Amino acid sequence: MPVAQARALFDAGRLRVEPHEPNRDAAALRTLAVWAHRLSPLVSPDPPDGLLLDLTGCEQVFGGEDRWTSTALRQLSRLGLHARAAIAPTFGCAWAISRFGPEPTTVVPPGRQREAIAPLPVAALQLEPETLADLGTVGVKTIGQLLELPRAALPARFGESLLLRLDRALGHAIETIEPLRPTVPHTAERVFDGPTDRTDAIEWTVRELLDTVTARLRAESLGTRHVDLTLVRSDLPPELLTVTMGRPSHDAAHLWVLMRPKLERAHLGFGVEGVRIAALALARVQHQQTECWDSQTNTATDRARDLLLDTLANRLGPGRVLLASMTESHIPQRAFVLHEPGSRAKHPPNAAAARQDRPTLLLARPLPAEVVALTPDGPVHRVTCRGQTHDVLACCGPERIAPEWWRHRAPTRDYFTVQCLDGRWLWLGRDLESGRWHVYGIWG
Repeated sequence: MPVAQARALFDAGRLRVEPHEPNRDAAALRTLAVWAHRLSPLVSPDPPDGLLLDLTGCEQVFGGEDRWTSTALRQLSRLGLHARAAIAPTFGCAWAISRFGPEPTTVVPPGRQREAIAPLPVAALQLEPETLADLGTVGVKTIGQLLELPRAALPARFGESLLLRLDRALGHAIETIEPLRPTVPHTAERVFDGPTDRTDAIEWTVRELLDTVTARLRAESLGTRHVDLTLVRSDLPPELLTVTMGRPSHDAAHLWVLMRPKLERAHLGFGVEGVRIAALALARVQHQQTECWDSQTNTATDRARDLLLDTLANRLGPGRVLLASMTESHIPQRAFVLHEPGSRAKHPPNAAAARQDRPTLLLARPLPAEVVALTPDGPVHRVTCRGQTHDVLACCGPERIAPEWWRHRAPTRDYFTVQCLDGRWLWLGRDLESGRWHVYGIWG
């Protein structure tokens, strides 16, 4: 449909026009194919909107073919995708039924391909537009009508590809797929001649393996955010030590600073027979030109900050170190979001801050307060909070903050900025519906 016709059918506020980016579609399909490895070890993208999976032996893991299809569609629906699935002895038959079959899920028993694809249109054979036009000229609309024609006369009239597509769907010709291969992790391993409990030898080996892995990462302009160190012990199961980074890194010194405290606390048993390091969660690292003056200072500051955050996160555990990022909201309590270092926030990073002055400390739980005002909507004269009464020296307000239009449960409040006699500044709020007062913030 042309864009002008779409704009004529819909209101300007309801229509959203964006340019088509085939490269992003192909990348998204490839990402979905990587995700589908939980359903089958052999997955191949089928552009523009399909996946081909080899389920040989997989149905036993899921409890049957019907349960496999229900599991696959349920997991895809959780991703927000509407899909159709077909299981057949051949890829061509499954492709045809999944796109042109009457049911969203279909399982074709072995040897029943001919009956399954006979009612489908000839477009289900993935034929060229010229071949489809020629078939339509002679009145052939379904695959069943095509199968009734003499086989020997088909190549001369419609080309060799027609018989190849038909034989692949029926299982008379071999059809293979090119599955995606999982990325081989960057690993380095060292096996000792015998068990050793010398910490200096183990530490030296770990540092050497880190240098080897990071050299490979730098050669490919990659960085890792997750490193696994496995100590193969002679008398105990392998010991797994893990470090995570907020940003991709290929700095061996950085990784060693994070790995060393965990290695010092590791239980070596009666000796370590081997050491293995694997760099996972790889990402592209952009090279930056180092210069004199300010840029070099900023780069050193960023590295020191990243090292501090990674050290705290690995020592305190996941979810213990959080960063605050600004979000687009005029409500102070929703103007920021907490997230782990390196995780992508769901809000745009270039959110603008409110122009009004806000408290240095926003209370997670507002404190109930009793307020004496000169008039119902006038300046605040006295505040009682936590059993202490404070006389007000100065008062600014009110500032009315209403909730977002998509959040109807949040009340509308009037906020006052008051200064007590002891010099403290409080941020008071009054709920317009209930008339209750609370202390929402304090200036430091």
